[in-house]
Amino acid sequence: MKKAIIFDFDGVICDSFEISYKISKEFFGDDFTEENLRELLDGNVFQNPKITKQAAEKLFKAYNEKLKYFEMEKMVEESLEKLAEKYSLFVISSNQEESIKTYFQNNNCTHIFKEILGAETHQSKVAKFQHLFEKYQLKAGDCVFVTDTLGDILEGKEVGVEVIAVDFGFHKRDRLEKGEPFKIVSSFNEILEVIASI
Repeated sequence: MKKAIIFDFDGVICDSFEISYKISKEFFGDDFTEENLRELLDGNVFQNPKITKQAAEKLFKAYNEKLKYFEMEKMVEESLEKLAEKYSLFVISSNQEESIKTYFQNNNCTHIFKEILGAETHQSKVAKFQHLFEKYQLKAGDCVFVTDTLGDILEGKEVGVEVIAVDFGFHKRDRLEKGEPFKIVSSFNEILEVIASI
């Protein structure tokens, strides 16, 4: 039986593609397309030459200002509450920890997650997985990672974590399939079903 469920934030818990694209377009210019945004997430976003330290700071500042006003979908909240009854829940994200914590505070969900690891902890999700393993005495086989991008699937598989990909986030099914995740699902209900079956 699995002990811990690790969630990506953007595109999984928070439906943020449209606002991310709008902010990216304002920053990179009118010729920046949705496909360009998706391409940034084919690997670790911080390793992309377009995402300089200055660019990341500006993008985070604009995005986090908008994130304050996002409301969590009721179905997502209820699903997370159910999972938290049986498993330890964590967030590993490329976003900033403080903005994610503010989002959970605004949606009265701070009690659901044991820890949130974002860009302040490390730019590598591999390093963040390893941090969780060591701190909470977990093995890769104890965990499931739920994400919405090819880059995340690859980082999860690098540490040996079973990955469930969702096709309702930043990347669609055909792109997710390239990473060969354990399962691809289309709803939070399916996430619960797959986790229960593992």
